[in-house]
Amino acid sequence: MAADVWARTIPALVHSAGLTDPQRETAIEYCVTAARLWQAERELSRNGLVVETERGNVKSPWVTIAHQYRSHFRSLVGELGLSPASATRITPPEFSGGDDDGIFD
Repeated sequence: MAADVWARTIPALVHSAGLTDPQRETAIEYCVTAARLWQAERELSRNGLVVETERGNVKSPWVTIAHQYRSHFRSLVGELGLSPASATRITPPEFSGGDDDGIFD
């Protein structure tokens, strides 16, 4: 799952925002967090928000897990410029096309 997120997101970030190698750890964390959030949501869909225990019905631990990952996901989205608001703070890399004598220069 994290590999799918990587394939869909990171190449676009490299191109549009100039994601560099030092930012790789943040990108990896984003992909892992997204995959774990989806896992938590799948478990909640399968088993519900409430689980039966020896002490009666209680909130599923997956609710807490999903909440924590969602919060972390939001911070990473902002850090990587993936939300509309945070994207305005990202400066795209300069394109050095090489041929400065083109008719559109």
